[in-house]
Amino acid sequence: MIVLFNGPPACGKDHAADYFKAKGYKHLSFKYQLFKETIKYFNVGSEWFMERYNDRSLKEVPTYWLGNMSCREAMIYVSEEKIKPRMGLDYFGKLVADEIDLSKDYAISDGGFIDELLPVVEKVGNKNFRLVQLTREGHDFSSDSRRYFDGNITKEYILNKPTQVEKKYVLPHKFDVISYRVHNNSTLKDFNEALEEIYENEININVK
Repeated sequence: MIVLFNGPPACGKDHAADYFKAKGYKHLSFKYQLFKETIKYFNVGSEWFMERYNDRSLKEVPTYWLGNMSCREAMIYVSEEKIKPRMGLDYFGKLVADEIDLSKDYAISDGGFIDELLPVVEKVGNKNFRLVQLTREGHDFSSDSRRYFDGNITKEYILNKPTQVEKKYVLPHKFDVISYRVHNNSTLKDFNEALEEIYENEININVK
C-alpha cells in the first residue's frame, strides 16, 4: 500500500508521513531523489547541502558553490534544465517506483507533478494507492510549482473549518484512486485523530 500526502508547503505533510512511519510504513520522497541529483551535479557534500537546505536563514541565500544560486534555485535548475530535458518528465517518479517493494507499505511525503506520480501508481496499481490531500488556511501553491492531485474523494475531515481548494491549484489529470481530504485547521491532536482514522480505515480495507 502506498499513501501519498499531497498539499502546499507547511500544511502537515512531513508530520503525516512520520505518523504513518511510526505505524510501520517505509518513507519515500520524490524530493529526496532530487537532493541526490543536485548534490551530485554541483559536486558538494551531502551533509553541507542538507544543513543549508534545512536552515531557513540559508535555504534561499545564493552561494558560489551552487553556481550563485540558493539551494531551492539549484534544485529547480537541476530538475528543469538538466534532468527532465535529458531523462524525461517521469524520471524522478521512476526512481521512486524502483525503490518500492510490493510486499511493504510506504508513506510518500511530497509530490505534485503528474509525470512523477504515474510510474508509482502503475507500479502498485490503483487499488493499492491512497491519496491524502492536506489543506491549511493561509497556505497554498502560489510560491510552489507543485499542485494538488485529483482523485476520488471518499471522505473529508474538516478540522475546525474548511479551506477552499482553488481549481487553479488542482492538476487536470484525474487519478482513479481512493482519496481523503483533511482540512488541517485545528490542533495537532485533532490532526492526529484524523490520520489515525485514515490509518484504521485502510487496515480494515486490507483485512477484508
